[in-house]
Amino acid sequence: MMSYRDAAAALWGEAGMYAHDGYACFRAEHFAELPEQLPIVIGITAYGRCLGLTRAGWEHGPRITLASNLFRAGRGHVDDTLLHEMLHAWLHETGQDTGHDSEAWYAAVRRLSPAVLGHELDARRGAGRRSVRVPNPNAGQEGQPATVVRKVAVTEMVQHSDVARWPSPFRPTDHDFGAPINCPTY
Repeated sequence: MMSYRDAAAALWGEAGMYAHDGYACFRAEHFAELPEQLPIVIGITAYGRCLGLTRAGWEHGPRITLASNLFRAGRGHVDDTLLHEMLHAWLHETGQDTGHDSEAWYAAVRRLSPAVLGHELDARRGAGRRSVRVPNPNAGQEGQPATVVRKVAVTEMVQHSDVARWPSPFRPTDHDFGAPINCPTY
């Protein structure tokens, strides 16, 4: 029987092998509950801007898709995107909420960050925004209150938009993502 890695090697060459070898390495380091292998597809991702996507609603378990143009950006970008998608798969396989805004996602990001990023990340759901009362621009009009509540960013806190794209946004701006990988596209 052909493995998913063998199939990926036949379809995408070095890029397919790299993705599956990365899966095996990251599974051993961070996600022991994941199956020994998952299908990893390389191609066009949904929504036109996603670097990766994990779909879990089919009989063989989760399936990870990586954008083919991601491989041009360097091995580190592939690694970060694969780790991100594996986190989605792990949350699904362990029966937890897979959403970027879930407490399970935030807890996993806190757990994994020391090993993946080399430092802790104090990511707390909802901590990046707070409610403040501000003057109502419509005050004085009939039925309008003098103040309204607005959400404002707490800039010194880790922002949800970054946690939702973990781990890449937490790399230093001069981070070396390594050499590109040749990946045949459609």
